[in-house]
Amino acid sequence: MSPLFSVFGIFNYLFKCDWMHVADQGISQDFLGHLFDYLVEYKMPGATEEIRCKAMSDHMETYYDAYGVEDRLKKFVPNTYAKESKKSPPRLKGNAATTRALVPFGSLMAQQFLSDADPIEMAMKTAAHHLCNCYNSLHARNEAFSHAALHNSAKQFAIQFGALWAAHGHDVLWRPKPKMHLFLELCSAATEPQKFWNYRDEDFGGTISRACRMKGSWKRIGAFCKHGLDMFQMKNDAPRIVEAE
Repeated sequence: MSPLFSVFGIFNYLFKCDWMHVADQGISQDFLGHLFDYLVEYKMPGATEEIRCKAMSDHMETYYDAYGVEDRLKKFVPNTYAKESKKSPPRLKGNAATTRALVPFGSLMAQQFLSDADPIEMAMKTAAHHLCNCYNSLHARNEAFSHAALHNSAKQFAIQFGALWAAHGHDVLWRPKPKMHLFLELCSAATEPQKFWNYRDEDFGGTISRACRMKGSWKRIGAFCKHGLDMFQMKNDAPRIVEAE
């Protein structure tokens, strides 16, 4: 149990699941990794995986330009989605913003290249559609029906993901991870996750980390914190306390 719960007044209902870690860096990267792995292997032209990745990258660049996407993957190569080992499933590598921007792209590619006549491809196509619906329901313009849309699409996405895992013999491919449970909980709680996600907090953490970086004994937490405070003091003037008249 986390030691936070030993603090007076701290209870589990005070905590919320965060969209960035649950979706963008969780189930979305898992799904897009599987989807892109399949598209590169079976739908892109080329004799080698590198050539097929280049074809996929061309589609991605066209999408980026057409929709004015700023958060772009620097490159799309086999290592971007490849399995780390035989026991690990494909997973898209990238930060939360680039993953979020590729969710609609995944749905568009599924619509274009996957066939309804193939049950596996139909399930992937349906899952991509519902995942995109989950993201679309977060927009303010869809607030009137966002709770129902998010809840229903999340369930349908999870059903298709589980069906794909079953179709592959409950093996490594399409294996749901614990974040799928968090995703379903988040989408069924009617808490409007777009109003409390922590993108800005994570960005601030990165800023502090860069400011505190130093050579030598950086692993000592005391020295690390002191260096961070020293850097802050150097870059900011001391506040002046003026007595009110």
